[in-house]
Amino acid sequence: MKKIFLFLLVAGTIFAQSSVPQWAKGIVWYQIFPERFANGDTTNDPAADKVFTFSKKKPANWKVTPWTSDWFKRADWEKQTGESLRDGLTNRRYGGDIQGIINKLDYLKKLGIGAIYLNPVFDAVSMHKYDASTYHHIDINFGPDPKGDKHIIESEIPDNPKTWKMTSADKLFVTMLEEAHKRNIKVIIDGVFNHTGVSFWAFQDIVKNQQKSKYASWYKINSFKDENVAKSTFDYKGWWNIKSLPEFNRTAENLYPEVKDYIFAITKKWMDPNGDGNPSDGVDGWRLDVAREVPLGFWKDWHEVVKTTNPLAIIVGELWELSPEFVGKNGSFDALMNYSFATAVNDFFVAQEEKISADTLIARLKIIDKTYPADNLFVLQNLISSHDTERPLSMLMNPDRKFNRDGDEKNPFYNPGKPKQEVIEMLKVIAAFQMTYRGAPMIYYGDEVGMWGANDPHDRKPMLWDELSYEDEHITAESGFRVGFGEYKVKPDAELRKFYHRMIAMRNKFESLRTGTVEFLPVSENKHVFGFKRKLGDETILAVFNLSIQSEIFEFPVDTKEVLDLLVGDKVKLDSPVLKFILWGKSVAIYKI
Repeated sequence: MKKIFLFLLVAGTIFAQSSVPQWAKGIVWYQIFPERFANGDTTNDPAADKVFTFSKKKPANWKVTPWTSDWFKRADWEKQTGESLRDGLTNRRYGGDIQGIINKLDYLKKLGIGAIYLNPVFDAVSMHKYDASTYHHIDINFGPDPKGDKHIIESEIPDNPKTWKMTSADKLFVTMLEEAHKRNIKVIIDGVFNHTGVSFWAFQDIVKNQQKSKYASWYKINSFKDENVAKSTFDYKGWWNIKSLPEFNRTAENLYPEVKDYIFAITKKWMDPNGDGNPSDGVDGWRLDVAREVPLGFWKDWHEVVKTTNPLAIIVGELWELSPEFVGKNGSFDALMNYSFATAVNDFFVAQEEKISADTLIARLKIIDKTYPADNLFVLQNLISSHDTERPLSMLMNPDRKFNRDGDEKNPFYNPGKPKQEVIEMLKVIAAFQMTYRGAPMIYYGDEVGMWGANDPHDRKPMLWDELSYEDEHITAESGFRVGFGEYKVKPDAELRKFYHRMIAMRNKFESLRTGTVEFLPVSENKHVFGFKRKLGDETILAVFNLSIQSEIFEFPVDTKEVLDLLVGDKVKLDSPVLKFILWGKSVAIYKI
């Protein structure tokens, strides 16, 4: 039976009754980088011809890198190119695909995940897929029949949706959505609408036909090559001057109409794959890449397409700074990747010598609260890391830096080695804060099993799975780093995963942690201790964090004779209407009172 959605018709425009989907409030997100999550089908692994489509350095013996191999070990083909380890990493493929995600949905369900954000899944040359070759097809190497899918794509007229067909990869993606929905897991995908790759079908037509191309107005073309004009050259605007990422054409207010029409068409396709008007078979929303660089007028128009297709869909922008003009009543997005939250966590929980005070942390969290409408605060993606940052454990191993700064080989003091146990214990404290605070916490794949790594590309190692045996990681001077040398065992951290599971289960159990109010407690004389209450109706959760090395004694008035220690799982009987406990240094206490 089709779902019936209620709408308000205002001045001829259709709007959903509430732009913020209720399902997204306080939900736990899990970010997946598809090429590095799980290889469920080795028969669809990419070949060198695709990886090196536009490269003159195609090694003869290139092959997919073994999933469990030493990250810092260069294959023979990598050595042939003469590049550094870092440069060569971009040409590796590990074979992650859609079947791999399907195979691991039960893992995510057991972990307690409620929603998945997938990095780009559309066909592209790179391993990151931010250089799309098309938007209306899933990457052919993510599906079961790459060769067959390529023939299907070639039979279409790409700017005519009536000619589009479903490839095997498309069908498997829809199956993945169905399997996720069966487990009550939502899925959103990356929308990269500012630029494409040079392999994109419209751009390739321009390369071939120059100004005679019917798509000549789709991109920011500086000059065309004219056979009748000596020394004429083809030149265009690349995103951040990266020529492999040509930018779509636009006015100050909007993308060009033909580009808009295509993006609107693919938006509807993936939100309602079978086109029957019922979006339950489609994606549950979008994460939008470099959102600030796309004209606001486009986002306004696109927002209407999304919400008309599915009023319950969520729209999340990649915005690294406070952005009130994009979120809520003033903008077109429901939420954003909350990097302001991540920077506050870095400066309080990660920093050592340069740690901000608890008062400053609270003040910065309150600034976020004042920036967005109250309803939207519950759907902000509160992340600690992503595909664009270091892993949290590596942040903790290398403290006292600005968030997402100096986290690679250029920093002579950066240690890319395996984190120490005290660092892992601090990540637990951070996870506890992430899972008890307001918003929608997001875990970057593998953080829950203790993966470590410097900034891109080292934050994109293959996921660690229990059933696999991994080679030791050998860090030498050849790595490009200058410290951290050694041999490190690589395997999932089962204890850390158990802690994440407990924290997520706690969040999923108590509604106050998902949609309750936040009341910060008075800060003690110890400037590195803070706490808050989450309250909804009669349910109250108390969370207190001590980031100093000194223990603290806490007393809180309560109106009950029994409280529940949520970390231990034991009930605590009280002799008086006061909860009194010792909070050890660098630890957390969580009580239901």
